[in-house]
Order: sequence, then C-alpha cells, then structure tokens
Amino acid sequence: MNQDIKRLLKIKVDALKRLEKDYTLYKQEEISQYQKVERFKSDPTKDIYDVKKQEEILDETKRMIIDSVSRVTSYIVSLGEFLDEHKDKDDGSEIWIESYEIVDRLSTKFLNEQ
Repeated sequence: MNQDIKRLLKIKVDALKRLEKDYTLYKQEEISQYQKVERFKSDPTKDIYDVKKQEEILDETKRMIIDSVSRVTSYIVSLGEFLDEHKDKDDGSEIWIESYEIVDRLSTKFLNEQ
C-alpha cells in the first residue's frame, strides 16, 4: 500500500514539474514573440497584416500562459490535498521531501500569479 502511495506521489510530482516547465517555455516564447512583433512594427517592408498576424500569435501565447498558470495552480492544490490525506504514510523518503518542497516553491510562485 505504501509503495502505491509513493508511486502516485511520484506521478503527481512529475506532472507538476512538467506543467512548470511548460509555463517557463511559454514565458520564454512570449518574450521572443513580443520582440518579433516589435521588429515587424519597426520594419517598413512589413505589411500591416503581417504585424496583425504576429500580434495574434502573441495573444495566443498569452492565453496559453494563463491556461498553464491555471493548470499548475490546480495541480498544486491537488498535490497539497494528496499530501494532507496521506501524511500518515510519510516515511521521510526523498519523494516525500521533494513533494513538500515543490508545493511550497510553486505555491509561492503561482498563487501570487493568479
């Protein structure tokens, strides 16, 4: 039973790490896309429709960031509830320590983001 809990905990921690990575990549893409929009705006050879298309891409990236923040926040809450529910199974192993650390770290980062 304890092994099943640890396995589920590892899956939840890994999923949360992946969502954090997605968020980071979207933030990098947002910066890159913003720079591209600015280049397009300052380039006289670019048509207004090209600029508009790049702005649409930037807007989509911003929507994905909002979505990723929502998903990360949901997983933080879910993992926190899982930890509370199974705290009697905490044997001090590495996965338990890591799970508490990731919830603390991401809670600080993402719960302020919303």
